[in-house]
Amino acid sequence: MSANPYPQFRALFFAITITTLVSSPTRADDAAVARAAYKQSFINNDFSYLDDPEYQGHFLGEQLKRLRPCSDITIDLGGRFRSRYHNENNLRGGRRLTGASDEFLLSQTLLFADVHIGDNLRVFGQAIDATSDGEDLPPRGSEVNRFDMQMLAVDALLLSRGDDQEWWLRFGRQEMYYGSQRLVASRPWRNTPLTHDGVRSWWKSDSAQVDAFWVRPIDPRQHRPDDHNFDNPDQSRQFYGVFGTAKTDAARHDLYYFGMTEDDDLVQTFAGVPGGFDVHTIGGRVIRNEGEIRFELEGGYQFGSFSTSRQSAGFATVGLGHTFEKLPFKPTTWLYYDWASGDGDLTDDVHGTFYQLEPRGHFYLGLADLTGRQNIQDLNLQTSLAVSDDLECRIHFHNFWLADSRDALYTNGGAASFQDPTGAAGNEIGHELDLQLRWSISPRAHFLVGYSYLWAGDYFDSPVIQGGPAGIAPNGASGNNGEFTYIQSSLRF
Repeated sequence: MSANPYPQFRALFFAITITTLVSSPTRADDAAVARAAYKQSFINNDFSYLDDPEYQGHFLGEQLKRLRPCSDITIDLGGRFRSRYHNENNLRGGRRLTGASDEFLLSQTLLFADVHIGDNLRVFGQAIDATSDGEDLPPRGSEVNRFDMQMLAVDALLLSRGDDQEWWLRFGRQEMYYGSQRLVASRPWRNTPLTHDGVRSWWKSDSAQVDAFWVRPIDPRQHRPDDHNFDNPDQSRQFYGVFGTAKTDAARHDLYYFGMTEDDDLVQTFAGVPGGFDVHTIGGRVIRNEGEIRFELEGGYQFGSFSTSRQSAGFATVGLGHTFEKLPFKPTTWLYYDWASGDGDLTDDVHGTFYQLEPRGHFYLGLADLTGRQNIQDLNLQTSLAVSDDLECRIHFHNFWLADSRDALYTNGGAASFQDPTGAAGNEIGHELDLQLRWSISPRAHFLVGYSYLWAGDYFDSPVIQGGPAGIAPNGASGNNGEFTYIQSSLRF
């Protein structure tokens, strides 16, 4: 327990407030549709269930939905309050395992307005206020963004054929996520989710969808505690791509191309080398169900240029899952192997480290956020237990190795954190255990408790990694293990 109980008190108070405010459901079906209305990015919310005359639920915020000032306009108003207490032991800072610890409270407020004008036009706006309180060390760039515009986009229906084919155009500020989100995600765990300025168009039917987009990312370096200016896009960086998906009852197939270009030659790449980059990724994914057995395969190849070198890299993920319907709590277990290439020869003109783009790494590669999807191997076992309809327990165990021992260990943000160019430090990064309990108090209120323990591998015992002359930074790893405890409560309205 910290000498300053302020973060713990705020998190506990917020959780108690949630349970007090939210009413009980009248029917299970009503609770289910009300819960499903909210999506990862609120621009995808769907409150049409409120138009059903048989709906009898009464949940927080519903009185602000489906407002109709006239026959052709429908307005949905709402948002979310989220509060998360962190206690990070030897895991503070972007590099992790450097001896830094801290405890603090992250708070996030989202407010949105969704205006539908007839069936063909829509305007969506969402504001954000994200804060960090009680910390001893400076907050990360992903933790603070005061009073800013997270999304402001216009959707227009360009073409409609029958009841199941539509072609849409969206332009403005928007969050994006595609497929498994291993490469493109809004990163909802962050206190400041990723967002972009640009244009997106998609064609969809009942069984397929094709997206194309061109955007400029909003530079997260603008998110400073005392920055109250309107966030602007990074004018030197472009992100574009095409994503297609087809679904059947038993399978889903994704095929995609993503390109990212950094035009500013003075900008450092993720390895600290100036020169910008121009990387292109082609890949695909298939996930298939056969009764209680599930299979997932995803991979891609990356080409282009990285500073003055030619880019040639790749990634692959394979997973096998099973749901044990007859066992208590109906456990679903997955065994995954993740690989993303590293650079085996640091002296040639080929750069082999995979560039992870904008992934949801926290979800896939451990909650301690030690590593990103670059120069990494991860063999992990994941189990989820349905303790009840509203309570879920998740248990994940990760085994991490470098893909190439001479390349760096990269953080979840993509920056190189430690490196022994000789490879003498080896490639055993360590093991991580993640425990998580999710409680859906109601369709509007959620409570999350988690604990992660990271066992540092032999890699961090190397004199070079601990701050030797060949290390990537003068203050090297502490050589000790890390712990992460968090409590999160959220209220949607």
